[in-house]
Amino acid sequence: MDKPSIAVHKFSSCDGCQLAFLNAGEDLLKLAGLVDIRHFLEAGIADEYARVDIAFVEGSVSTTDELTRIQRVRGCSRYLVTLGACATAG
Repeated sequence: MDKPSIAVHKFSSCDGCQLAFLNAGEDLLKLAGLVDIRHFLEAGIADEYARVDIAFVEGSVSTTDELTRIQRVRGCSRYLVTLGACATAG
């Protein structure tokens, strides 16, 4: 069975949710062994429109460019999951 593929995307935000991922330490290393991380700029992995099973989104969509971008991200992902107050309450 293939590992699920994920992407972590940043929109207008404080970066707190992505930093929480990175600060997970040992747990993040365990997660990295269970999934295929295809996009996560804060971790140095860049392939913004890679097809993924799950796209995690931090931040609010605040501009027309970001609206276009989130639509493309959604089109490339099976599931889209928002992270934090900025993404969920914008």
